[in-house]
Amino acid sequence: MMEIKILFDSSKEDIRYIVGWGVSYLIDNRVLFDAGENGEMLSHNIDLMGIRPKSIQKVVISHEHWDHVGGLWHLLAVNPGIPVYVCPDVSREFKDKIVASGSDVVEVKPFMEIDRDLYTTGETMALCRYGTIPEQALVLRTDNGISLIAGCAHNGITGIVEAAREKFHSPVHLVLGGFHTLDLSAAAVRSLVQRFKEIGVRKICPTHCTGDEAIAAFRDLYGPDFVEAVVGRTLSV
Repeated sequence: MMEIKILFDSSKEDIRYIVGWGVSYLIDNRVLFDAGENGEMLSHNIDLMGIRPKSIQKVVISHEHWDHVGGLWHLLAVNPGIPVYVCPDVSREFKDKIVASGSDVVEVKPFMEIDRDLYTTGETMALCRYGTIPEQALVLRTDNGISLIAGCAHNGITGIVEAAREKFHSPVHLVLGGFHTLDLSAAAVRSLVQRFKEIGVRKICPTHCTGDEAIAAFRDLYGPDFVEAVVGRTLSV
């Protein structure tokens, strides 16, 4: 079993946490996936959850957008030298800034193992309204099957899930994160939500750029297997 702590997102139950636009998740207290929109906001939530920043051993950045990297620089300042795993085709400016912060840049490869039973999907690229975006997601492998964590999934969340399922020959226990369905039509949302069931995704935790309409559709279809993405919550997979 592995644990995913929700450090930054748009919803909270405890008023002490700070929420905003962007995501950040901590896997087994040592691997950070994305860093939210702002360093002070992320640091506040980390401290409130009793996490020591220096216990974070690795950082994985899904893609270069501000709402996923904003808190990175503060973390690297207080925990210098930790490696940052990025897609090969992120900008040279972004890579240089990481190196200037005292950390190593690690360019990921398809289904590269980042930590024990923790893999990147590797870089995927597709043209969307923001241009061509290099992006990666994470795959966690446990006795329950595989779980996926996506930052925004600009390049298609169902394709990411299907590729991981095929690679690991394993059932999909949970899919968490932004699915980038915010701008889809109602019919496209219904089709995508139904596709998750057809793929065999057992539990679902949509947030961020998934959009309210799609989140509501997932909640209706999954019922008790719908998981709320709430800052301060720990998910076991």
